[in-house]
Amino acid sequence: MASARDHETILRIARMRYEEKRSQQEIARRLGVSSSTVSRALQQAMDLGFIEIRVVPRSIRRSDPEQRLEEKYGLDTAIVVDTGSDAAATREVLGRAVADSMMTLLRPDAVIGVSDGQTTAAVARHVRRAGVSGIEVVPLIGGVGGAEMPTHPSEVARSLAGGLGATTRPLPVPAAVDSEEMASALLASSIVRTAFEVIDRCYIALVGVGAISPDAAIVRHGLLTADDMAAASALNAAGTICARFYDPGGRPIRSWIDGCMMALTLDRLKTVPWRIAVAIGDDKVAAIRAAMAGRLINILGTDAETAAALLAGDGHGDGHGDRAD
Repeated sequence: MASARDHETILRIARMRYEEKRSQQEIARRLGVSSSTVSRALQQAMDLGFIEIRVVPRSIRRSDPEQRLEEKYGLDTAIVVDTGSDAAATREVLGRAVADSMMTLLRPDAVIGVSDGQTTAAVARHVRRAGVSGIEVVPLIGGVGGAEMPTHPSEVARSLAGGLGATTRPLPVPAAVDSEEMASALLASSIVRTAFEVIDRCYIALVGVGAISPDAAIVRHGLLTADDMAAASALNAAGTICARFYDPGGRPIRSWIDGCMMALTLDRLKTVPWRIAVAIGDDKVAAIRAAMAGRLINILGTDAETAAALLAGDGHGDGHGDRAD
């Protein structure tokens, strides 16, 4: 019978293989053992129940709505997965599909920027080592929610960097501060200034999309109040990305909070080559549609039900008929 020490070794090897995404050869080299020892340990990990394997059908993506979304909204890529039994299950399937797609975009020394959110966190959980050097991951917005929450932008960045074997650049500020003077002082500090200089070099931006609702995450986490959201609605806001408001045409709304916000601007977002939004749910449809209309994003990851709502009334006409002027 294997000892507790043997179990620790087996578990360590299993974690290196499946959580850190290391090859068996790399594990063997790091631990100073043979590849056959690593292979036996992984089999033992399965026998002991340390590893669970699920068969996931390759047909989780739906090519027909993907093509129709690309044609209708001028997207470079649409990623549409089956709607799961609940939102959490759907997010995990979508996270895996978007992570796989994002891996094909990587290039040496690329900077990846990430926002907060449950779906962006799901993408981060499913990336894997790509063998591409010099990748750096940076939050696109200061702190939203508790620092220990997996949806916090710094945690999303750390998770993504860990999966890729990349480095991460901190943005150690709240998403919004009390005054424009305080924001200016923080932006002048070397650590914050350097972080925004890295953000300016983003090659990929992975963002969530926020609905205009008193139940939106930025209200739940205390970044804005329900009254703030009502005021934004009165300005014809359709959605938010990185807590920045935009209208149904995807044009930025210069809100009262902009000068206090520690986040990527929407104008700057549009200069990022690959702008990936991940979002699901009927409440997000208007916000997603507006983001596509304004070319704030050029890649969309969503589920079949949300895609159907975005395509409602789609007659396969001129391709961009629903895009705002």
